[in-house]
Amino acid sequence: MYFSATIFTLVGFSSPTLTALSVAVTNFIMTCVALSLIDRAGRRRILLWSIPIMAVGLLFCAVGFIFITLPADLNSENPSSSASAWEEVPLSQRTAPLLVLVSIMLYVGAYALGLGNVPWMQSELFPLNVRSLGSGISTSTNWAANFIVGLTFLPMMEFLTPPWTFFTYAVVCFVGWLFIWRIYPETKGLSLEEVGELLANGWGVKESLRRPEVEE
Repeated sequence: MYFSATIFTLVGFSSPTLTALSVAVTNFIMTCVALSLIDRAGRRRILLWSIPIMAVGLLFCAVGFIFITLPADLNSENPSSSASAWEEVPLSQRTAPLLVLVSIMLYVGAYALGLGNVPWMQSELFPLNVRSLGSGISTSTNWAANFIVGLTFLPMMEFLTPPWTFFTYAVVCFVGWLFIWRIYPETKGLSLEEVGELLANGWGVKESLRRPEVEE
């Protein structure tokens, strides 16, 4: 989201800001969809469904960048303002930039459906006596990861190349999916007291999935 206009400038879109707006609209629409689904589908299920779609979007994005010749001044302070950048971007090659655009929209849509919403509902996982502390640590962790991604994205694009950067992000998604599958219980329909009982002994994943109304 932070660098979408820069990405679309580099791959040759004539109106990168307008193109980036389509990504923002996708994020908004899918967030609204998530709010209507999350209590019906369940937190665990919606994460297990959406994260693989995120990974697929990142992989397609990596494939798209393989066929795009980027400008030599990719890592200048403002690539979009460079005349040489515009001259070197292969504007005639529309298929690969469109693949990048669709892939990013797919990724952002899946993100808004799952990871964009579920982590903000994590307070239900903490006992009352540590809920404020747990929520604070969780939120800080979330924004710390956000800061790291924002800080390292452009250097990764330079040193790893764009395809390998997005492939790395896809691997991170896959690892995250494994962690969720292994340790994240389904809390759909549970009261705060029931969630506390669920987590009293271990992660409570198997116990949460034994309930009749929950199906993997």
